Amino acid sequence: RRGMVVLVENPTSTKEFDAEICVLKGEGTTIRQSYQAYVHILNVRQSAFARNIEVVNNNPIGLPPSHNASREDMEGIVLRPGSRAKVRFEFAKRPEYIRPGMRMLFRDGRVRGVGIITGIPDAVPAE
Repeated sequence: RRGMVVLVENPTSTKEFDAEICVLKGEGTTIRQSYQAYVHILNVRQSAFARNIEVVNNNPIGLPPSHNASREDMEGIVLRPGSRAKVRFEFAKRPEYIRPGMRMLFRDGRVRGVGIITGIPDAVPAE
């Protein structure tokens, strides 16, 4: 892989990470569990799946209720433009070196969103 990391301690890579995201735009698209998008985190560019979604109810810009996340019958939580949520993502191909606090961008067709990595659930030592 391209790139290097210079650290005092041993670097760890992970396939899963938690992020707090905000969906910016995406007409006619809903984000649910198992949603797949292309994630950009610094020099990391890889497809990732949304494994778990929790709604965050601190929407500072006051969008109308139709833009907020909703809960549907059997499908679970659904995110639309203007929604904020905590999401656990899983990389589709290989583990990557990421840290909490890094900014991320995700995209899929016309859907765009931004977020901040809040945690790494299970980091394994890189080889």
